[in-house]
Amino acid sequence: MTVRETKLLKGPEKELKKFLASKPAWMQRVLQEDFSSFSRDENLEWINNQDRVYELRHEYQRILQQIPATWREYRKKLMRNSLDRLLVPEGRPGRPTKSALAEEAAGLQRAGMNYPQMTAELNKCHGQGTTTSEALRKLLKRHPGKSSR
Repeated sequence: MTVRETKLLKGPEKELKKFLASKPAWMQRVLQEDFSSFSRDENLEWINNQDRVYELRHEYQRILQQIPATWREYRKKLMRNSLDRLLVPEGRPGRPTKSALAEEAAGLQRAGMNYPQMTAELNKCHGQGTTTSEALRKLLKRHPGKSSR
């Protein structure tokens, strides 16, 4: 992954890439439910590190749940690979929260920016069309601890 591609990733995606990059290749494939190309040595590593993989799987799933499309794909893989469908965790209903955007907007508001200025800055950082002045006003209203007005 290039530096430019890394800069384009947003919070959860970046966290996922960093999380996986810090793990050995065999563990990455186990977490991603890709057992297709396991060598004998990798299979032994997996067997000898079941407890560690189990612990890391919870962290991996926590990160994935913040990326709805990736979470859905992961759950589909689990359903295909799982003998016991009851072990597949339920998907989280609804749209992901924008609390990170609200915190960023609140920081800009505390710095003295008005809604149009905050909108321009956030759209510049996160891509055109990320938010509008009215959407920011409502977002900060929904996240009361974040706003300074």
